[in-house]
Amino acid sequence: MSTSSAYSGAFDRLVAGIVPYVPQPIVRRLAQPYVAGTTLDDAVRTVRELNAAGLQATVDVLGEAVRDAATASAAADSCIRALDVISAEALGATISVKPSAVGSELSWEIAGGQIERVVRRAEELGSFVCIDMEDSGSTDHTLALFRRLREAGHTQVGTVLQARLWRTAADAAALAPLRPTIRLCKGIYQESPAVAMHDRDAIRRSFSRILRLLLGAGAFVSVATHDEELIVDALDAIDKTGVAPDGYEFQTLLGVRPDLARVLARDHTVRLYVPFGPDSYAYSQRRLRENPQIAGYVARDVLRAFARSVRRPPTQPPYGGTQ
Repeated sequence: MSTSSAYSGAFDRLVAGIVPYVPQPIVRRLAQPYVAGTTLDDAVRTVRELNAAGLQATVDVLGEAVRDAATASAAADSCIRALDVISAEALGATISVKPSAVGSELSWEIAGGQIERVVRRAEELGSFVCIDMEDSGSTDHTLALFRRLREAGHTQVGTVLQARLWRTAADAAALAPLRPTIRLCKGIYQESPAVAMHDRDAIRRSFSRILRLLLGAGAFVSVATHDEELIVDALDAIDKTGVAPDGYEFQTLLGVRPDLARVLARDHTVRLYVPFGPDSYAYSQRRLRENPQIAGYVARDVLRAFARSVRRPPTQPPYGGTQ
């Protein structure tokens, strides 16, 4: 690892470490570009803007660690309402669902039932559902649920694999015969060295290996990363495996590297992860704390904006036009 990378990593970890001590209003303000808002209308407005710019979306109704059945059912209802509006408005968007938002901490039977409800509605509307992956303690259950849904004949459902987990190459190989739809990401959860890789280069190599395995098996892969090195590697893998343009896509997070999303969208499908809901503060705090790279990106973005405002002549408009 280069000296500059080491310094960058240290800065990211420092920023992530102080997030729990930052006052709630400041976290909300910092995270504003990365969350669509608190309501479905906010999400719809954001998706419309993305679609107008040639970008797709996957909408996440925020909420995690639900511990009562009524709230789990209500969360699934919110996902179904989002699907209905996406269809009615003819938006370029799908849905992502976290198992813990629909009751996995109560039981996986409850979560599975709620997610199947959402998947059924998505199929009726010609849409799609991605089952999000959470920490490694839920991996077996999430993959088993995905398999059960596929075996029950549901094809409009996919899931997520995290390249940093030691087990993921084996999981990808086991899923490959299904030709699944997989969002491949590095993974943000803080895991022990016995469970996950901690070296950045090792995680990159794992990502590259798993991507090639999935593409070679005919899976549809959402390449979910802001890492330019991995994006270049993915483009090489796509070229060498001869995957058609409708056989993959790139995914990024709302508000993170919008320049990168626009560049990729010139030649490839790009889908942005669009979270919304009343749990936006808790989501923002968790994501910034769990993902030092994103926390560091946010901090650097704020510092750059401040520096621009200091350099800008006072006679100019506050933001100097379109970003």
